[in-house]
Amino acid sequence: MHRRNALKKTILLAGTITILPEMLAKALANAEPILATVPATQIELLAELADTIIPTTDTPGAKAAGVHDFIALAVEACFSPQQRDQFWADLNAVEEKCQREMSQSYLQFNDNERFQMMTQLEAMPAKNGQAQFFKLLKELTLHGYFTSEIGATQALNYDPVPGVWIPDLSIDENTKAWTSMF
Repeated sequence: MHRRNALKKTILLAGTITILPEMLAKALANAEPILATVPATQIELLAELADTIIPTTDTPGAKAAGVHDFIALAVEACFSPQQRDQFWADLNAVEEKCQREMSQSYLQFNDNERFQMMTQLEAMPAKNGQAQFFKLLKELTLHGYFTSEIGATQALNYDPVPGVWIPDLSIDENTKAWTSMF
């Protein structure tokens, strides 16, 4: 690679890292106009898919945290037009697959059928150089959930000012991960 090309790519990457969070923050501040452009059926399907990835247990799930709105905002505000179109097309393809294979909507599936469908989606290979839909959906779901108020304060052990480092802290199955984000 030539030095000039490497420098251009480095500057582009640095600019993207700087600009994308700002774009998403602006979108989150005024979400209503953006969410109004996304069909309610797609938002509802996103809510159920995200809730299958992070279901309600002893803490609220992805749907309660509003992850579906976060995903829709991230796709609409931060994805390129090609990526945005591909994401919505892949989401529609999931619903079509459900209709074709099970003769019902994903929204009508029971928990076992949802798990089976998620397993199938995870096993599907990427196509035409595009990111695998399930991997992208899972990443957006995890990011949206653990940066939400519910995820940061109930699923994680929220500590805005962490205390001293304890090198021999006892950890058991009830110890939550720590976050300073919120």
